Amino acid sequence: MSPRLTIITNHPQRAVLAVLGVGFIPPWCRVVTRIDEVRSLPAGTKVIGSWFEPRKFRSALEWAFIDRRGLGDLLGLSIEDLEKLAEWAARHNGRVSAAHGADAAAIAAVGGMVISERRIS
Repeated sequence: MSPRLTIITNHPQRAVLAVLGVGFIPPWCRVVTRIDEVRSLPAGTKVIGSWFEPRKFRSALEWAFIDRRGLGDLLGLSIEDLEKLAEWAARHNGRVSAAHGADAAAIAAVGGMVISERRIS
C-alpha cells in the first residue's frame, strides 16, 4: 500500500502521536526525517510537517520542506482529510490534537489547507 499521508518531522514518535493521535504508524502513513527523503517525495504527496524545536530555529529538514512546499508540489490536508483523520483516530482509541482539528478560523486563514505546524518543546 502506498502512503496516503506523509509526516515530515524532526521527532517521529512525538509527531505520530500529535498528528495521528496514536503511538504507531499505520501502513497508509509514512514518516520522513531526512532531507533527501523530502527532496525525493513525488509531486502531489499529501504532507503535514510537525516540528519540535524552539520557534526561532529552523532545521535543514524544515527548510527542505518549506522549499518543496514553495514549489507547490506537496499537498496539505483539506478539511475532509482532517475529518477522516479524526474518525480514524477515534476508531483506534486515539485522539487527534485540537491543533489538527477542523478549526474554521484556522482553515479560512490558510485557504482550506493545513500544511505545517510548529510545536515548541
